[in-house]
Amino acid sequence: MMGKHEKLIQDIINYANEKYNKKISISETEKALEAFLEKHQLVLLGSSLNPSSIPPAISTDDKKEGQEMYIISDFIKNAHESHSVSFEYIIDIVKGTMLTNALFYKEDIATLNMKFKGTEVFFDSTFLIYALGYAGKAQQEPCLELINMLRSNNAILRVFRHNIEEMIGILEFCKNNLTKKVHDPHGTINNFLDKGYSSIDIDRIIYGIENELKEKFRIKVIEWVDYDNYSHVISHEELHERLEKNMTYRNEVARERDVHSVAAIMRLRKGVQPRHIEKSGAIFVTNNFALARNVKEHFFDEEDPKKIPPVLHDSILTNIMWLKSPSEAPDLPRKKLIAETFAATQPPEHVWSRYLEVINIYTRTHQISDESFVFLHYSQAARELVMDITMGDEDIISTGTISDILNEKARREQKKLDELSKCKEQEINDLKRQLRDSKEQMATTTELQENRVNSLAKKRAKITSNIIFVFLSIIIGLSIYLSNFDKIKNEYPMLSKIIIICLVVIPTIMSLFNINLLPCKKKLSDYLVHKFKANINYKYFKGD
Repeated sequence: MMGKHEKLIQDIINYANEKYNKKISISETEKALEAFLEKHQLVLLGSSLNPSSIPPAISTDDKKEGQEMYIISDFIKNAHESHSVSFEYIIDIVKGTMLTNALFYKEDIATLNMKFKGTEVFFDSTFLIYALGYAGKAQQEPCLELINMLRSNNAILRVFRHNIEEMIGILEFCKNNLTKKVHDPHGTINNFLDKGYSSIDIDRIIYGIENELKEKFRIKVIEWVDYDNYSHVISHEELHERLEKNMTYRNEVARERDVHSVAAIMRLRKGVQPRHIEKSGAIFVTNNFALARNVKEHFFDEEDPKKIPPVLHDSILTNIMWLKSPSEAPDLPRKKLIAETFAATQPPEHVWSRYLEVINIYTRTHQISDESFVFLHYSQAARELVMDITMGDEDIISTGTISDILNEKARREQKKLDELSKCKEQEINDLKRQLRDSKEQMATTTELQENRVNSLAKKRAKITSNIIFVFLSIIIGLSIYLSNFDKIKNEYPMLSKIIIICLVVIPTIMSLFNINLLPCKKKLSDYLVHKFKANINYKYFKGD
């Protein structure tokens, strides 16, 4: 593992130097890799239960640190796409973090194979948006793996009505802003644009969202959790204040929904203080780490630090489920890393906002085509180029950046045209070669066919001509043998003389002039060969 680690670090250093002309040291690279895993894979997992072990927030204000983290994420993305062995090394590291995560919750390894017993697992809105594939395949696959593993372990899958309403609100936002250049935190707008979806398509998705959750994942919608025992009711105001103080919400309704979700989980638990997720009664799964951390801090009990909080980050639950039966989802670590890397290489909101502002400035002084306009605003390629150029530093973005992106677009298109031209040229050459080979093969086949036909026709003609000549010879011999020549001589003296002359003179003349009957036989044979060839071709080769 140490050898793999050293090789991985050196590969990252070389990548940064070759692609970005950035020289980073071994220690800086190791720190950046650790920071990436902490931020995107939650390496320091003890913090998921004990607030005192929460690591300090990873600062991205340091531009150099932000650039190094982007280089790490871009390196991982490139390693995956190029099937590099470095990607497999990173997978090993991720597996290690997943094991660490799960074992923190499973100090008693004997409880690892524990099945869920009446525990309802509720999913947050964004998690289900990802699971349904509305943000793309990379984000979808880890969510699907978790859902499948939960179902195979007898978990009861649920979603609150207010989370369905929130999902519909997200999709309505996408529909209304499909071409309005707004920042999309979920990646759904870009995914819908990449797939060519229209507002009608999104309406169809909204209309069928509940059926899709039920049919695909067997997730039931829970309308409301009753307040049947007020001793299990938590203070909404206190939790609301904590979330308001420590988290940034786009609107008040979103925070209220999170508070209602947590409160409903606590009512469903009916005062139970679970130490095992499988027996917790109810759990809320979110991919919002800030929400999971703040809720855990709010309910943390120093006397019972292993108590399962009402909200868990999806990666924690995924890791535990994976450790239960890793053979059922062998590609889960890979899918998790791909999903996190995809998210890490997308422009953050402040970068994208600055980029859109500069586009507006650029279009006032430059004439661009509609195609280029759409490319700059909506294409995934433009997003990748923005991050390649800026590495997350919005101050770098200028009108020159837009020119660079359009030039790179033109270069890539020209490269595609050149590659297409080469492919077409190769296809033409291949077709010419195939045609030439086909003609040669056809000529060879035709020659063999003609040779077989000639051979067969000659053989038949020879047999037939021999039979004819033998037959004629027999007829002549029999005629002479059976004829009464004396009677002919007496009754027809002139005829007898003619016969004698023919029998004597004709052979003599043929002998003097070296004439024989073979040419006749040859002509007959040639005639028969021609006829037989025509007959054979018609019968066996359809007249070819």
